[in-house]
Amino acid sequence: MKKILWVSPYSLHDTSSGAAVQCRLMLQKLAEYAKGELEIMALGSFIFDNPRGASMFVDLKEKLAGKEIFFNLKDGLVSYVYVKNHSTFIDDHTGGEQRQFFSKFLELLKTFKPDLVIGYGGDMLSMTMRAEAKRRGIPCVYTLWNGNHKGFTFPDCDLVMTDSHGNANFYANNFGMNVQAGGIFIDPKHVVAEKREPKYITMINPVAEKGIGIFARMALMAQKELPNEKFLVVESRGSFAEGLAKLHTITVDKKTKTKKETHPFEAKMFPNVDVAQHTNEIKQVYALTKALIVPSLWFEGWGRVSTEAVMNGIPVLASKSGGLQEAVSEGGICLDAPKPCQADYNYIPTEEEVRPWMDALKQILSEDYTERCAQAAAHHNPDVSAKRVYELLKPLLDRSASTQAQYLRGGMLFR
Repeated sequence: MKKILWVSPYSLHDTSSGAAVQCRLMLQKLAEYAKGELEIMALGSFIFDNPRGASMFVDLKEKLAGKEIFFNLKDGLVSYVYVKNHSTFIDDHTGGEQRQFFSKFLELLKTFKPDLVIGYGGDMLSMTMRAEAKRRGIPCVYTLWNGNHKGFTFPDCDLVMTDSHGNANFYANNFGMNVQAGGIFIDPKHVVAEKREPKYITMINPVAEKGIGIFARMALMAQKELPNEKFLVVESRGSFAEGLAKLHTITVDKKTKTKKETHPFEAKMFPNVDVAQHTNEIKQVYALTKALIVPSLWFEGWGRVSTEAVMNGIPVLASKSGGLQEAVSEGGICLDAPKPCQADYNYIPTEEEVRPWMDALKQILSEDYTERCAQAAAHHNPDVSAKRVYELLKPLLDRSASTQAQYLRGGMLFR
């Protein structure tokens, strides 16, 4: 039986991290796909992108305050080992805690004997572990889910794997890196609503880089053009009121030629927009959504909410950023964001600049996207993605690193 060891100080049970959610399901689906042929173990610690992401560990404070250092957890077909740390923030990971984590990693290399090490993290601990595995002849894979690893060459990795071809092309075109696309991992049972009563045109995470300026202009135009439609903003890392306050227009004085920045938008101008707080039960949002707007301005490696929407039969209106077109597939319409918005995330686009978006929204609302969304959802089924990823990993697993003793430069022999 081949063995995979996932290793990263970041928790894979972090509900605030799309990468963690993605990778935890990927490991489970790989184990299901190759059941009887593949054993998977994961080594991590209690580090989260956001404190809210620790919601799956209801006794986390007790764990961190207690005397136990290591915690074993069985999640589906994957065995997890967690190493205690005093803080949930990566920047507070102490040297002593990192040494403890590294020692556990070395122990698992000896006892678990993985054929493949896989993980993510650009921190020094993660890089040191990959280098150690590589020195022992164990292939290493890096999972790369965004466009933030600019200039990082992954010297100790045999394979860099991502979800979208858009992400892979970004790294190939900008940095000459060979990144392979395996697809997205989203579990339908966690995102698909049992019963839907759609009434909102929804945007999730109203921050500048996600295109709140485009959404706000559309909501204003809809007060005249779509007076019966209601909009919904789901706050995640950003507040709708705060995001609106940062948006600006720039006018030029004809006489002095000086530029003046104004901030005309405030929440009371949007009576047709309801606001909801962040929720771990995203199904509740999709149950009320008739169309999703994803007008991202920065690079999107994929855009999970787009795929989650089409899995619910909800059409999506999105920008063409990064992997969003793959995420939407047949389940909606993708447009170029207005160029001034791409240059300045807080710029408020004019009605003319947003006209193509309003026309596309009206088209989406007037057509039946049921079959098209179903086709798109089928492409992104996690079982299909598991097969693609396994085929990418199989040549590395076939090296059988666990049974191949490797000589090191110092003359040491690892078995």
